[in-house]
Amino acid sequence: MTEQLKSLTAQLTPDLWWLSVPVIIALFLLLRLLNQRVKHVILKSLTNPVFLSIAIIALLLVNLNLPYTKFASHSQLLSWLLEPAIVALALPLYQQFVHVRKNLLLIVTTCSLGIINATVVAFLLSMIFAVPTQLSASVAALSVTTPITLIVTESLGGIDSLAAALVIFIGLLGALFGFILFKLIKIYNHEAQGVAMGTACHAIGTAAALVEHPKIGAFSSVAMALSALLTAVIVPFLYPILVNTLL
Repeated sequence: MTEQLKSLTAQLTPDLWWLSVPVIIALFLLLRLLNQRVKHVILKSLTNPVFLSIAIIALLLVNLNLPYTKFASHSQLLSWLLEPAIVALALPLYQQFVHVRKNLLLIVTTCSLGIINATVVAFLLSMIFAVPTQLSASVAALSVTTPITLIVTESLGGIDSLAAALVIFIGLLGALFGFILFKLIKIYNHEAQGVAMGTACHAIGTAAALVEHPKIGAFSSVAMALSALLTAVIVPFLYPILVNTLL
């Protein structure tokens, strides 16, 4: 049955790839509707529409033997819309600017400490598991949005494709479990939650923060933007020091 389905898909897909974008949008909207109806905090995290969309599309591509390169080329429109989507994050930031301005120095300090902590922990874990240097360089700058990660990883001699995949994985982890973790360790302050999500989980975490509360989303937006700038400065300076000191 599965082979017959794969054969049928292979015959139909050349003419149906234009459906990629509407299918992805419809799938995401359905999953978002499902997520909005779920009230339990753990189930709400596990039904994150970004996570489920990626999981379902990945399963379809693998099980139906659909070529990813062709799928990606026909869904390029969504990739182009990422840039205006990032710009749109300025709206909640504008709405909460008074609160952000009062805490700007604290946010910059927290983002810097978060980046340093993530880089040092990743490096120490690389040492403990004795991974190759190229892999260690690939995980040095993962708490930031993908374009910055690719630039920093390339400058350190890491594997940019691996770094990009890990960045998305970390963002999904934050979106799935970030607010569960806040609840477990009793962090209810919206400013603290937003800065933590933006610093550690970049755009995917910020999207989850916007759903949770506009104020959390605003602080997550500014933390994400500052972390992008600070990572480009801190990690290329910090990583060589760690290599020369600890290896």
